Amino acid sequence: MTTRPTTLWLDFHGTRLDLEVAPGAGVEDALAFLATHLTAEEAKPDETGREPVATLRVHAPDPERLAPPAGTAQEDIYLRKSASAFFTVPARRAEVDGREYLECTKTGTRFRFDRAARVIDVTLGADGHMDLVELVRDLVLKHQENTGAAVLHATAAYRDGEVVLVTGAKGAGKSTVLLELVEHFGYQVLSGDKTVLHELPDGSVVAAGWPDYPHLGYGTVAKYPGLREIAGIGDDYVPADGHAFSPVGKFAVDPLPFRERFPSAPVGVRVPVAAILHPAIGPGEHTVVEPLTGSRADHAEVLRANVESAFDGANAGWHHYLDDGRAAHTAQVARITDVLAGVPAWTLTGPGDLTAENTPAAIAGPAEVAR
Repeated sequence: MTTRPTTLWLDFHGTRLDLEVAPGAGVEDALAFLATHLTAEEAKPDETGREPVATLRVHAPDPERLAPPAGTAQEDIYLRKSASAFFTVPARRAEVDGREYLECTKTGTRFRFDRAARVIDVTLGADGHMDLVELVRDLVLKHQENTGAAVLHATAAYRDGEVVLVTGAKGAGKSTVLLELVEHFGYQVLSGDKTVLHELPDGSVVAAGWPDYPHLGYGTVAKYPGLREIAGIGDDYVPADGHAFSPVGKFAVDPLPFRERFPSAPVGVRVPVAAILHPAIGPGEHTVVEPLTGSRADHAEVLRANVESAFDGANAGWHHYLDDGRAAHTAQVARITDVLAGVPAWTLTGPGDLTAENTPAAIAGPAEVAR
């Protein structure tokens, strides 16, 4: 007797993927990773009329399944290319009869994209669960952007139905400030890398978090009891000169024990932004938090500079399942950043240690909240 696949719906604020999971497909680790931000439930009648962005058919591991026809020319690409070898995912891709075939060369995971049928077939290789996560995140983010969401390069701390955004360039100290808010002021982690922003019908803006793999510099890891052990850093480790606060030499931190150490916000929340921090942390004796200067238009311009897209970058075209539909929503994204520019905002310099004395009351909250 053949066991039928289990069909799940993965949902992220209106973006739906159907996931057909064959027995033995090995998706448990991927679903556990995504569970902080995507809901997964067994398929049922959908009264909203929404169609799935794609049906992902995840088959049991099979080294022969989903390979392109013998003799097909293939090109070397990356699902993801990072300064960190841990996050770099090289692959080979081929196109045959309107289908794209892709094999991750580190894990053996294979994808076959069929745009006409709206189906993506998957077999996971050894330790390939993050390949499936990368596919899901890419599809969801692109669909969110194609329906008017803005994706901000920002961490987000959640408390009492509101969030504090921490935005800036890579290495600015977003993760450090996020963890300071969680550690000392009763916040929870809503997002550790990207924050998805939606415009509501009344013109207001709400923020949703995003599942990411913690990637932290030594200066951040060393600050919090237990985090060094979670990151697998020995007591004898010494960072290279000048890199304790830089993006060089960051550590991939196991997400499951990290979430136990720094709790996540409830799944599916989408809430207003109460405050915005713009850090530029580095060596120094004191952390200085000051109101952001300049006009509202200036602040909007700073925020727009931190809007990012899954359609941009060297590896954005690792598959061509979804077309880029952002142009239809340019005005909506501009409105989102304009609204955020009116939110109270501060700059943050120095080592990034937040205390009741240097943290604005709008962020610190009542004295009894701080821990």
